[in-house]
Amino acid sequence: MNPRRSLLFRILLWFYPASVRHEFGDEMADLADHRAARNRATEGRTGTMRTLWQLIRDTLRALPVAYATSWMEYLERRGRPTSESRLSLRERFLLVLSDLRFALRSLNRSRGFALAAILTLALGIGANTAIFSVVNGVILKPLPYNDPDELVTIGVIWEGGSGALSTMSQPDLRDVQAQIRSIESAAGYNATELTLTGMGNAEAIRGAYVTDGLLEVFQEAPHSGRDIRTEENIPDGPRVAVIAHAFWQERLGGSLDVLGQTIQLDGAVYEIVGVAPEGFDYPRNAQIWIPMYNNDDDCGRGCHHMSVVGRLNESSELGIARSELTALSIQLQEQYPEDNYGKSMGIVTLEEDVVGDVRTALLVLLGAVGMVLLIACANVANLLLARGSIRSGEMAIRSALGAARGRLVQQLLLEALVLAAIAGILGVALSSVGVSTLLRFAPSSIPRLDNVGVDLKVLLFAFGTVILITLLFGLVPALRLAKISVATVLNQSGRGKTGSAHQDLSRSALLVAEVAFSMMLLFGAGLLLRSFSKLQAVELGFDRDRVLTFQLSLPEVPYDEDGDRTVHFFETLEDRIAEIPGVQNVGSAFGSPLGGNVASTSAEFLDRPAPPPGQEETLLTRLVTPGYLETLRVPLLHGRSIERTDRNGVTRAALVSQSLVERYYPDKDPIGEQVRMGFGWAWGTEEPWTIVGVVGDMRSHRVTRDPRPEIYLSHGQQGATYMAVLVRLAPNAPDVLPAIRREVQAIDPNVPLRRIEMLEETVDRQFGPARFYMLLLGIFACVAVALAGIGLYGVVSYLVSQRTREIGIRIALGAASGDVLKMVLTQGMRPAVAGILLGVGGAYWGSRVLQALLYNVEPGDLTTFAGVIALLFGIVLLAIALPARRASSIPPVDALRVE
Repeated sequence: MNPRRSLLFRILLWFYPASVRHEFGDEMADLADHRAARNRATEGRTGTMRTLWQLIRDTLRALPVAYATSWMEYLERRGRPTSESRLSLRERFLLVLSDLRFALRSLNRSRGFALAAILTLALGIGANTAIFSVVNGVILKPLPYNDPDELVTIGVIWEGGSGALSTMSQPDLRDVQAQIRSIESAAGYNATELTLTGMGNAEAIRGAYVTDGLLEVFQEAPHSGRDIRTEENIPDGPRVAVIAHAFWQERLGGSLDVLGQTIQLDGAVYEIVGVAPEGFDYPRNAQIWIPMYNNDDDCGRGCHHMSVVGRLNESSELGIARSELTALSIQLQEQYPEDNYGKSMGIVTLEEDVVGDVRTALLVLLGAVGMVLLIACANVANLLLARGSIRSGEMAIRSALGAARGRLVQQLLLEALVLAAIAGILGVALSSVGVSTLLRFAPSSIPRLDNVGVDLKVLLFAFGTVILITLLFGLVPALRLAKISVATVLNQSGRGKTGSAHQDLSRSALLVAEVAFSMMLLFGAGLLLRSFSKLQAVELGFDRDRVLTFQLSLPEVPYDEDGDRTVHFFETLEDRIAEIPGVQNVGSAFGSPLGGNVASTSAEFLDRPAPPPGQEETLLTRLVTPGYLETLRVPLLHGRSIERTDRNGVTRAALVSQSLVERYYPDKDPIGEQVRMGFGWAWGTEEPWTIVGVVGDMRSHRVTRDPRPEIYLSHGQQGATYMAVLVRLAPNAPDVLPAIRREVQAIDPNVPLRRIEMLEETVDRQFGPARFYMLLLGIFACVAVALAGIGLYGVVSYLVSQRTREIGIRIALGAASGDVLKMVLTQGMRPAVAGILLGVGGAYWGSRVLQALLYNVEPGDLTTFAGVIALLFGIVLLAIALPARRASSIPPVDALRVE
């Protein structure tokens, strides 16, 4: 045989157990040599490669059998010597098959036991596999990019803020690109929706404004053409676009001369200069990328509008990049105190940025469903222990006739393996249904759900689970039962028992574990339920019922440079919508409640000393039309509301929220005070805004966040082109959406409706994650408690049946029914109470991981503890009381007849 091939074969041979190498190594080498010569003679060099592949393939196939055989030999050597110790490999394999057939016959004779065990395990395996499918798709699967571990997200962290990364300015990004050596490349982007025209009806399409170098960050080369260049990302730069491969195929027919063609986006004409590689759609399913055209003079370091993605150098680590960014932040704060005060830069991996807080929640669910599986295994182990008591005589006789202990353990483990394997197949089938159900009810905030499915990794997880639970619920009963002797059986029979102290202890330990796990799951579900109820009771500050919302983005041409035209569009549209039957109110705003797109900008109150440059107050700012607050039923507390007469050229009118007044004007009437804002749309001037009214607070940013100080500016004096329109409908109003579409198209056919939904759906989406996690953990807790209750009931019933004669004699000798009831209850409650106490400690410690998922509820909430303990104690008491009551009413004659 070729020396190289001999070396490879010797390496592969070392993967086999030593006993296999010594006994069959020479024969295997001769077979490999013969195969190599035959393949080389018939196929030449191709035959050599084929031989190498066959060697590796055969090794992988043979290893499980080899190690199984070695394991059986080891068990037999540990047992008493028999003639089986000299069996060949083939004979041993046939012996295993014989044991397997015996296991199937044995389980067939106990169909009730087998069915109960299989269904219990299938439930646990199915739930675990379904949740693991989600965890695998969302967390474990790598991002679909080249070297995803090197990809990072860079952002701004504000002093006194939440610590989360926020958007950056383009000048800060340029400094990162130039000065941070650990970052190989970085690019900024602003995900948006672009209005596509010229290809039928106007439609909104996912896209992004980007700086140069986005494809470089992801180490992707364009399918054709080129990426956006640095010299194109300037104010009034050339109108160029890169399109997605899917857009090129589906919308442009995969035309080979696509480069140089034009498309109309937001009313402007763009030349296609490149096609992105197939499958690339970052960020957020983008189909078109166009330059940002940012003007640093108008939107400089204080203008934070872009997210930043970067790639680390191969030799760099995240910690090094974080240190360099911290140093750069200090430098920029010193150089540009007006714009960079209180601002530092942070960095996380792109995977962490994408997955976010979902990781914690999904891992909690995986741990919870793992507890359900352990409870299921404990129940089946108890069933096996009970069944083992019945089979103790059989095992003792087989042992007396010469069966080695290893052979008995093998037989019993094979029975457990058959149960687990059937349960595993059924569990995988259940998991497929479970995954589709989870995807149907999962909130849209969970990322990467399109990756979720039952794949090879999930099947391997299910296979590993089957092996694990075989050992968990099969090994202890098998070892216990395999070492029993005839003398032990006769001794137990003489005492009138079929169990042993060891078995009773094992059953009690399993019951303690079941109750403890149930306590932990119930407490977690109780915390989430309490949190969700508080979340549902939050006062939003606006009326969400029967409000239709949609968003409009007016084309860049001709609206961007004509504020009056923009204001006229929305005023005309609101007037027309108000005349549609079924419409009660209509108003518009830059960003609907809880819908995002709300601006946050610096504000300087002119009635107080000007703060140092860069240290101005930051306020949530919303541009609104006169009907916006009325549509939401937000109360006007003081002063007047915004009116149509608040237009460009007159005193700028602003409304402020109650929380703003409480913070900045606690002892003063704010009406008439002026504030200068740090941005401008169509008419960007430094003219201050005059406060004309005070309105109620709204949780317009997030439901879980207390109302923040907010200022409302007249849209008629700013002219923003991107607005959300809110329409309040009358009860039982007809479908008004077709009429609204007609009105929009009548005013401008190039304006499509975007993100159409009811405001109730918007609010409900905020509740979605909390509801989803609460529901799943609640289901797992209910299943766990049910399994624990069934386990307790079964064990106590079994104990009662084994002590029927003793109980009958006690009653015949004058014992009261109450005494018997107390005796059985005490015996059953001991492990239950121990489990509850152990579960309380575990729940208190484990609840800390839920803290990120809770709202206004402490992890160690005493009210939840008290309720869960009372509930679990009641269920446990009921499970034990039923067989205990039956024991207390056993007639002595029936008890003696049992013997």
